[in-house]
Amino acid sequence: MLDAKGDLAAVEVAFFGPAFLIGLFVVFRHGFSKQVGYIYIIVLSILRIVGASATLDMEVTNKYSDSLLTTAAICSAVGTAPLLLAMMGFLERINKGMEHKGISLMIFRPLHLISLAALIIAIIGGTDKMSSSAGSQATGKDLGKAGAMLFFGILLALTIITLFNVTNTRYVLSHERNLLRACVIALPFLAVRIAYTIASAFSKKGGLFYYADVNIYVQAFMQFAMEAIVVCIFITAGVLTPKMEKQKIIEADVEGQKVEMISGPTQRPVRTEEQTRQDRPRFQAPQNIGDYRPSRLIKNAMSSRK
Repeated sequence: MLDAKGDLAAVEVAFFGPAFLIGLFVVFRHGFSKQVGYIYIIVLSILRIVGASATLDMEVTNKYSDSLLTTAAICSAVGTAPLLLAMMGFLERINKGMEHKGISLMIFRPLHLISLAALIIAIIGGTDKMSSSAGSQATGKDLGKAGAMLFFGILLALTIITLFNVTNTRYVLSHERNLLRACVIALPFLAVRIAYTIASAFSKKGGLFYYADVNIYVQAFMQFAMEAIVVCIFITAGVLTPKMEKQKIIEADVEGQKVEMISGPTQRPVRTEEQTRQDRPRFQAPQNIGDYRPSRLIKNAMSSRK
């Protein structure tokens, strides 16, 4: 017979199992590049399935081994990073399509590195918390606090970038606006999830958020429910958004002339200086007696100089 924690673990498996399969479809559709962001939905689903399975195994067999406890703790501690990295991938794609009107893509590189650093810190901290040594447990708590604050800083940065993109929606490619809507809708749910991470990191023994004995209803609402909602939002955006095609130079025959064009979101023709000059109006020779009027001659001369 499962207790409340076992019931929550069963619900997590029931949700993230299908989410993993749908996420695979979205990833195969959009590609496995980390810049796309969908790959992190798969990562989160795997972590949640593994962690919930470990909890279910302990509940069913009634054997709480150190390895299973550590596995469950680590998988629970690192759930925040994949969601932030997925959102980061969406924003990077949006700003890439905005070209010079968007945020510089160089900004996303340090954010990505900080996210990975926070993920590593969370893993080490989760491992140390489950140690039997008092010193290791103290180190794990400090690392957990550091990782939580890094996640909070990343969320603030992504919020600022999202608000900037919202104020410049007219420059966002039409087929990528679903990704921007997904980021905006997901922000409050991510904020609750980060708040849970911070509260768990700073909670003391006996509190509702204490990592070794988290209130099951608080965990179900602030952790699982928030993650499930954000995953649904991101997967829906992935299904509705077309695949991002790589830009490449192609040749097109326009009115008997070879013209280079860029295939991709913008599809702007690349025109040479000679072609631009040919499009300019030229001086028209007088055709009749009226064309010799001073006003007509001045007009033709001015047109040829443009």
